[in-house]
Amino acid sequence: MKTTIHQLTHVLSLYLNFKSTLYTIISWILIIALLNMFSGCMYYFKVKTILPPTPKDFAHIENLNKNIIIHMDDEAWELALPSLKEDSLEGYIIKKYVSTYNKPVKTKGSNRYKNRIEDNETYLLNEVHLYITEMTVFNGSKILIPLSKIERMELYEKDEAATVGSWTLGIISGTSAAAFLLIIIALATKESCPFIYTFNGNSYQFTGEIYSGSVQPRLERDDYLKLPLYDINNPEYKLKISNEVKEIQHTNLMELWVIDHDKNIDIWLDKYGNLHSVKKIISPSSVLSNSGIDATYLIKRKDSLFYSSPLKQGDLPVTDALVMEFPYQGNSDSAKLLISARNSFLLDYMMGVFQNQFGNYYNKWTKKQQRAPTPQLIGWSLDQNIPLSLYVERSGKWDRVDYFNIAGPMAMKDDILQFPLTGAESNPLKIKLEFGNMFWEIDYAGMDYSTDFRLNHITIPITSANNQKGKDVSSYLQKDDKRYYIQSEIGDNAEVAFNLPPCNNESRTIYLHTKGWYQVIHNPKGKPNIEYLKTFREPGRFNRFVNEYVQSIAYANKEKEKSQH
Repeated sequence: MKTTIHQLTHVLSLYLNFKSTLYTIISWILIIALLNMFSGCMYYFKVKTILPPTPKDFAHIENLNKNIIIHMDDEAWELALPSLKEDSLEGYIIKKYVSTYNKPVKTKGSNRYKNRIEDNETYLLNEVHLYITEMTVFNGSKILIPLSKIERMELYEKDEAATVGSWTLGIISGTSAAAFLLIIIALATKESCPFIYTFNGNSYQFTGEIYSGSVQPRLERDDYLKLPLYDINNPEYKLKISNEVKEIQHTNLMELWVIDHDKNIDIWLDKYGNLHSVKKIISPSSVLSNSGIDATYLIKRKDSLFYSSPLKQGDLPVTDALVMEFPYQGNSDSAKLLISARNSFLLDYMMGVFQNQFGNYYNKWTKKQQRAPTPQLIGWSLDQNIPLSLYVERSGKWDRVDYFNIAGPMAMKDDILQFPLTGAESNPLKIKLEFGNMFWEIDYAGMDYSTDFRLNHITIPITSANNQKGKDVSSYLQKDDKRYYIQSEIGDNAEVAFNLPPCNNESRTIYLHTKGWYQVIHNPKGKPNIEYLKTFREPGRFNRFVNEYVQSIAYANKEKEKSQH
C-alpha cells in the first residue's frame, strides 16, 4: 500500500506540471492504473559523454557535488577535493572504487537501476567518470592528471524520459538536457541562477549569471551585468536567458542600460543602480591574506590568476580576508573600490550539503523561509560570511561599510562600491575584503579616487522575446511588476532582442538590468535532527559546518597515508 501511495503522489506531481490537454488526460489514466499496482516502478539513467574533453569542459570541475571516479587500465578510484590547474587536474585518492552495479553501463540509450530500500543503486546518479591514460601520485594519495591524458568524461544522470515512459506504457516520452557542453559538469552538479549568453554575430557566448543568491521571493533583487559590445554600429543586440540547472527561475524585468561616454573613462554600475565613472585606477601596493600570504601579484590585474583560501592542515578559520593598502589621496571625499570576483564552487556545493540536513522536512522549511522577513534572510547570510564584506580602517579599527552581493561561481563578475572618506582613515588607505573561508575567488582589485562625471543612461526595452517553443514572452519581462517569465525546466530559454540607438559619443557601455529570484529544486530524504539544525542560527555556524566537512576529508586522507606506511 505504501508503494502504491508513493507512486500515486509522484504521478500527481507530474500531472501538475503537464500543460497540455493530452498530457492531462494521460496523467489521469495513469493515476487510475497505478491504484491497481503493487510493485515498484522502473528507473533509468543515461550517460552523457564528452570525447575527448577540452580544458573548457574542466573549467569548473572544482568542488563538485558529484563523486568523481578516475579510471586507468582496469582500476578505478574515488577522487576528493579536485582542483583545476593550468593544464592538469589535482586531487586526493580516497579509496578504490567498487560499483555494485552488476550490468555493463551503456553509453548510448538508457540503463535501468534499482531504487528500492533493500537494493538501492541511486548512487550512480551522483557520479562523474574520467578515463585517463596517465597520472602522477604524490605521498600515496595526492595525484596529478594532465588534462591531455583524460580521454573521455562520462556523467551519469537520471533519464526522466525513459523513467516516465516506463510508467506510462510508452505513451509519454521526452528529453531534458543542458544546452551547452562548455559548462556541462557545473550544470550537472550546481545550484545557480539564470545564465546569460550574448550573440557575437555568429554564436551565443556565455557572459554571466544574474541575481545570484536570490533563492527566496523576498530576496528578489535588481541585478546589473556588464555586457560585451561586439559592434558599436549594429543597432540590434541579442542575448539568451537560459535555465540549465534544477531550479525554477522567476525573472520580473529585463532591459538594457546604455551609456555613451568619452573614451578616456570607464563606466561601472554598483548594486544600487548608481553609475560611476572610473578615470584613474590605482593598484594596491600590498595585499595580504589572513594567514599572511602575499597575494599582491594575484590581485593587481585581471588574468587567469586569482586568490582563493588555502587548504591547510589543522583547524581552519571561520573567515578569510584580504587586507589591501592603497596610496591615500587626502583631497578626495570618497573612494571607489573595483573588484572582479566570483563565488567558489565549494560554497555552492556546501549549500546543497546543508540542505540535505533537513531531510524530509526540507519542503516545509523552504515554505517557512519564503515567509521570513527580508532583513532576517539577509542577516543570516551576513552572519555566515557568505557575501564579500568591505571594511575600511578608521582610527585604527575596522569599520564595515558595505558588502558585495553574491556573484555566482560560473564567471568572474566586475563590481564596484563607493564609500566616503571621513578623514579618520589610515594613510596609506587600508581596506579589507572579508568572507567565509573558501567561499570566494578574487581576481582583481583597484581603487579610484576621482569624482564621478555626471552620467545618464538610456533605458532600452525589449523588442522581442521568444522562448524555446517560439512563444512570445516579452510581456512578462518589460515591467517591474508581479508578472514573471518563469523557467521551470532545464533547457527552458528565451532569445531576447533589443534595438539600440546610434552612439552619440566616442565609446559605449552596456549593462543588462534584471530583477528576479529562483527556487532551488531539492529533495533530500530522511528524518532531520531539529536540535542540530537550530545551531545554524548562530553566526558562523555554517562556516564551521563547511570546515568540519573539509577536515573530515583531510582526516580520511591522513589515515589512509598512515595505513600505507
